[in-house]
Amino acid sequence: MLSYLLKHFCNSFVLGTILIIGMNMLRVKFNLITKNKSVSPVQMSLNWSGNRIQKNIGYSVETKYWDFNKHRVKPNHNNAVSFNTFLHDLETRIIEIYNEKLNYHKDLSKNVIKKELDKLLNNGIEKEHRNFSLIEVFEKFINTYKPNGKRPSKKTITNYGTTRNKLIKYMKDRKANLDFDDLDKEFYEDFVLYCYENKNNDNTVGTNIAKIKTFLDWSFENKFHTNEDFRKFKVLKSEALFSIALTEEEIQKIHLLELDDPDLEFARLFMLVNCHVGMRLSDLMDVIKFHTVTSNILKIIQVKTRKPVNLYISDRVKDMIVKLKELYKVRYEEQVLNRNLNEIGKLIGMDKIESSTKLVGNDRFTIEKPRWQLLTTHVGRRTFATTAAMKRMPLHVIKQYTGHKSLDSLEKYLNAANFDDREILENLFNLEW
Repeated sequence: MLSYLLKHFCNSFVLGTILIIGMNMLRVKFNLITKNKSVSPVQMSLNWSGNRIQKNIGYSVETKYWDFNKHRVKPNHNNAVSFNTFLHDLETRIIEIYNEKLNYHKDLSKNVIKKELDKLLNNGIEKEHRNFSLIEVFEKFINTYKPNGKRPSKKTITNYGTTRNKLIKYMKDRKANLDFDDLDKEFYEDFVLYCYENKNNDNTVGTNIAKIKTFLDWSFENKFHTNEDFRKFKVLKSEALFSIALTEEEIQKIHLLELDDPDLEFARLFMLVNCHVGMRLSDLMDVIKFHTVTSNILKIIQVKTRKPVNLYISDRVKDMIVKLKELYKVRYEEQVLNRNLNEIGKLIGMDKIESSTKLVGNDRFTIEKPRWQLLTTHVGRRTFATTAAMKRMPLHVIKQYTGHKSLDSLEKYLNAANFDDREILENLFNLEW
C-alpha cells in the first residue's frame, strides 16, 4: 500500500512539474499579417503564461510562397534556405533568452521580453540608437565617456576631439560618408595610408587608431553598432622622436644659474623640482597652485590616475616649491614653460646636436636638433625616472612618483643612453680572480 502511494505521489509530482513547465513555456510562431494580399509583412508571435506579443520582424514575403502550416516560406522560394534559417535562429535565440531568465528567476514581464525581442530584431542595436550618424555618436562619446566611472582628464578629452576631427577630415577628403559597418579592414588600411600621406609619423597614426578603437568599443558596448572588425585594427607604435634626460652636469649648471627674470626663474625651479620628483606637469602645477607645503610629505591625488599618494620630498625641494608658489602666475602654462626652458638650455650651453629618425610610412627621415631646443617640462620627469633607476631605486617606487599605471609604460621613460652599462656589467658580481 505504501509503495503504491509513493508511486502515485511521484507520478502526480512529475505530472504537476510538466504542467508547470508547460504553463511557463514560451511558444513562438511566424505568421503573415495580411493573408489576402499578394505581399505581406511577416509577424512574430510570442505566447507564455497568459502573455502575448506580436511584432513585425521587418521582412515581407509573397503570400503564395508562405506555408501556413509550417509557418515558414516554401522550398520553391528563391531565398527559402537563408530566410528560414533566419527565422529559426530568431526563434531559438528568443527562447534561449526566455529560458535563461526563467531558470534564474528573472523578470519575465511582457515589457522585459518585448525589449529583448526589439534588441534581436534591431540586430543588437538599441532602437533609439539606429538613426545616429557615426560622428554624432563620436560626439556623444566625447561628452559622456567615463572609463571606470570617472571622466578622463581635460587633455585626454581634447585628444579624442582631435581624432574625431581627423576622421571628419578623412571623410571629407576621401568623399566618403562612413557608417559603423564601413569601419572594416579596408577602412583601416586606407585611414593609415591617409595619415601617412599627411606626414603623420607612426606614433601619431597609432594614437589615432587607439582612440578610434576606444570609441568603437564604447559605442559597441552601448549598442550603437554590431561591427567588431575594429578589434583587429593594429595600433602602430614607435619610440618617441626625441627622448632626452639631463645629465648631472647639466642639472648642476641649472642649479647654479642666477637669473633676474622671474619667468625664467620659475621655469628653472620647476625643472629642478621635477628632476627630484618626476611628477606629471598637471600634478606639480596643482601642488604649486593649491597645496600648502609644510612638511616633507606631499599628499596628492594624481590627476590622470585619480590615485592618492604620499610622496617624500627633501627640505631643499620643499623650499623650491614654496618659492615656486610665490613666483606663480596664471599664464604659466605648458607652452610658456617650454619656451622659457629653451632659453635656460641656451644659457647653460646645451648645444650638443641630437639626432632622431622619423618614420613616415616606409620612409625614414633623420632630424637633428640642439639639446636646448628639446628642453621641455617632460624632460624633468624623464630625468627623474632615469636617474632614480640608475641609482638603483626600485621601479615600483619610481612608478609611485611618476604615476605610471604599469612598469611597461614607465620603462619608456628610462633613457638607456644615460646608463653606463659598461660599469654596471663590470661590477655585476664582486668576485675575486
